[in-house]
Amino acid sequence: MDRIGIAARLRGLIGGQEHGDLGATATRLGVDEVSLRMSIDPLAPYPTLDVLAAVVSSYGVDPTWLVTGEYNPATHRMAESEPSRAMENLRDMLTASHPLAPAAPPQPLRLLKDA
Repeated sequence: MDRIGIAARLRGLIGGQEHGDLGATATRLGVDEVSLRMSIDPLAPYPTLDVLAAVVSSYGVDPTWLVTGEYNPATHRMAESEPSRAMENLRDMLTASHPLAPAAPPQPLRLLKDA
């Protein structure tokens, strides 16, 4: 799973909604605008669980497709019939593979001493 692929799928779903006003889209989805912007950034996306869950719930998409790009009819049906269980499944998918984990913190610079 790659964050760039997730962000591209998110952009495809929300593109053009609310005339491109991401603040209005975030409000409709019930998420923070910063989280939405982070989730769809084309260069350095950082998809958040709250945005993914809101998109699955609002658009009725398969959570497996949203995360992996591969459609899974079982998880799609689960998202429609048992939303809370589908969100647990989404969280488990993300936790198992760590696609949303932040990058490792940068190592401190070592200063060279004059000889």
